[in-house]
Amino acid sequence: MMSRRGEGPARGFVAVAERLIVAERSGANALEATERAWREMPAGVVPGHMKTGLPNRGRARKRIRDGDATTRASQWPCPLPRPVRRYVAGVALEPGRACPPRNSHLLPSSPIYGLPTRLSSEQPRDMLDAPFLAPLLVLLLCAAFYALAVPRDPRRRLPLPPGPKTSLLGASSALPKRYPWKVYAEWRRTYGDVIYIRVFGNPILVINSAKAAADLLDKRSSIYSSRPYRTMVSNLMGWDWLFSTIPYGPRWKQHRTLFHHYFNTTTSPAHHPIQTKETSVMLQNLLTTPGNLPHHIRRTAAAIIMQIIYGHQVAPEGDVFVTLADRALETLGHAGLFGTYLVDYIPLRTLRHLPAWIPGAAFKRKAREWRKLNRAMLNEPYEMVKERTARGTAVPCFATAEVEKWAQSGQDPAYEKLIKGVAATAYAAGADTTVSAIQSFFLAATVYPDMFKRCQAEIDRAVGPDRLPTFADRARLPYIDWVVWECLRWNPVAPLGVAHSVTDDDVYEGRRIPRGTTVLPNVWGILHDEQAYPDPLRFAPERYADAEVNADTNANAPPLAAFGFGRRMCPGRWLAVDSIWLAIAAVAAVFDVAKKLDEHGCPIEPSVEYSSTMLSRPPPFPCAITPRSEAARKLVEVYAG
Repeated sequence: MMSRRGEGPARGFVAVAERLIVAERSGANALEATERAWREMPAGVVPGHMKTGLPNRGRARKRIRDGDATTRASQWPCPLPRPVRRYVAGVALEPGRACPPRNSHLLPSSPIYGLPTRLSSEQPRDMLDAPFLAPLLVLLLCAAFYALAVPRDPRRRLPLPPGPKTSLLGASSALPKRYPWKVYAEWRRTYGDVIYIRVFGNPILVINSAKAAADLLDKRSSIYSSRPYRTMVSNLMGWDWLFSTIPYGPRWKQHRTLFHHYFNTTTSPAHHPIQTKETSVMLQNLLTTPGNLPHHIRRTAAAIIMQIIYGHQVAPEGDVFVTLADRALETLGHAGLFGTYLVDYIPLRTLRHLPAWIPGAAFKRKAREWRKLNRAMLNEPYEMVKERTARGTAVPCFATAEVEKWAQSGQDPAYEKLIKGVAATAYAAGADTTVSAIQSFFLAATVYPDMFKRCQAEIDRAVGPDRLPTFADRARLPYIDWVVWECLRWNPVAPLGVAHSVTDDDVYEGRRIPRGTTVLPNVWGILHDEQAYPDPLRFAPERYADAEVNADTNANAPPLAAFGFGRRMCPGRWLAVDSIWLAIAAVAAVFDVAKKLDEHGCPIEPSVEYSSTMLSRPPPFPCAITPRSEAARKLVEVYAG
């Protein structure tokens, strides 16, 4: 069905064609008949600019309008006669001999180019005589039929989702720089569940509700599973190997398949011995140097991943690989927050090729230094495994198995690149999620002592004081599971998740979402929705107690949004959850955690304000970590030995 926009011109084409047919049959002047047809057309059928022809060109147009067809030779653009060619709808019709002023030669503001406004009666009539009238009529009728019959995409007429208005000059301030997830959550009150922003020509869609995230990122994952290209992170800093940032396609599927082969719900129990051993080392470190809590947590998370991926045993005090991962991930946390660097938005791709020494190109200097860290993180552990494999001293692990397979299959460079990328991605993603959640647990235990006492009571009842909890006790420790979920919800490690990209035009609730839109899932906002999680700023594990009630009310569900959405959900989430669960259960079994006292004996209140970076963590906070009893101290020493 034809749109209203095309209806007037189409009817105009048909009317002109009818006048030309009548003129031909009656022998009248076709040019005069054509002009009358255009000028007598009702205003609702033919727009005014189609009747008057060209825009104002001064006196020449006035002479034509007044019927003065006599023009001095000096005013003509070329001596007469000069061959000219008339066009109708872009098709040459007839070489003529007259050369009127260019003002009256064409009608570029009209859909039919070449129809004259008013020409002299001395114009040769053969220009539109019968031999050339038939093709003209055919073209006019075809154009009318096309306008009437060919449907237009109705989605293009739909409005965009609501959002703050931006201009080109003010676009850089459209994305908030500090705690953007909290700002977007506030914007939801004004604009709704989905917010549309345009920054330097780049469309951005912010998702603020679990329903919208499920509708788009889960149910329509076929077109919402790609990633936007980030010039700063992927190109300049060199994180293009991180397969969580790879666009959806064959390369991403190769990475995902290889990763999923080693990390899934079936293979998770195989990693429990490593997790148990490294958790015991963490308890020993907390017993001897409790003031170095952040380092002990990072060391434990990195040691678990390093042993599973590279077969490398990290020393109790840490080693070079732990430090390397910390430094590399810190740079990613600063640069990876969407909206940090202008180079990601300016459509001129040459901006990334600016010399690093010119003013305004500080991002190039930073990227050059940060690139060295992530490349070392990618290559050095892998080269260590290759060297040990060649010597015959490699420990069974992911990298060892894949390096041996690579060597036996002809040492394909592409496959080696795949192995390195998957290994380093697991090293980066697994360690960081675990670190953030365990830090959140210690902070919550300090601020909410009743929660921690309830953890201890459940362990005392189900396990007893003579041993540490194991994964075999998990079914009898449901409250520990709830604490794990609440650690992930309370302050998710990636508050804005990882950006998605739309690969096809879409419509959601009557609003148009253009192809190429960057989608930011506001994970923090989704997990702090007051309707889904009442009193969301409070750490309350008991909110997950009644699974049936939660399912009926669609509230207090396990916060899987912390691991992503749809086909891009983190495939290593079960390994991370297991590591977090065991660390929380073990700490609650043997330690007391409380607020630290100042020199006056008053408790020090820790800050619960997390960092405003892509990977959000709590600031260093003081807390007192002491053994629950002498028996608990001995238990830690026995397990560590």
